[in-house]
Amino acid sequence: MSMKAKEVQKARQSEWQRREVRRSRIIAAVWIVVGLAFVGILVYLAWKQAQPIPRTGESVPIQGRSHIKEGEPHDPYNSDPPTSGPHYETPAEAGFYEVAPLDEQLVHSLEHGYVIIWYNCTSLSPAACDKLKTDIRETMGQVENSPITHTSKLIAVPRPTMDRLLALTTWGQLDKFDAFDRTRILNFIRAFRDDAPEPTVP
Repeated sequence: MSMKAKEVQKARQSEWQRREVRRSRIIAAVWIVVGLAFVGILVYLAWKQAQPIPRTGESVPIQGRSHIKEGEPHDPYNSDPPTSGPHYETPAEAGFYEVAPLDEQLVHSLEHGYVIIWYNCTSLSPAACDKLKTDIRETMGQVENSPITHTSKLIAVPRPTMDRLLALTTWGQLDKFDAFDRTRILNFIRAFRDDAPEPTVP
């Protein structure tokens, strides 16, 4: 092989090596970027998980938790809807209601750590009411079961006498508002469900 041919071959090898070095560096840079992005996502998710859940609404003084016989009179509840107080021995079952159980049954469910979604359709058209009820049902379906009892512990009931469109209650806590807010409902459930005197009862 002549000297010139050797020089050409050497030049080609050097060019090939330079290209391989550049290719290796590009691949390494891509993996670094991907790795940093993955770490960033993990850090963001951890940060988001650590953020406190907004605790909306107000605390309502507890009125006791005595059991009374059905039809037995008792002092008026100190909030509308109620959040604590005397109640019947039979609680309301979880689910969506078109006709509300008695307050005294619902309060018993609150004692077990339930969250109740109260809705008032009196100012809505039939179509708007149907939409509201559908939104509530869908939201309830998005919630995982209670980690304590592995049951939903969620109730939705109509409250036509209420002064707002929606209310959320759990034991000693009440939140009222005038527009459907899925995030607000989900945060309330996460913050307050099972925070009651008898959270281990389904």
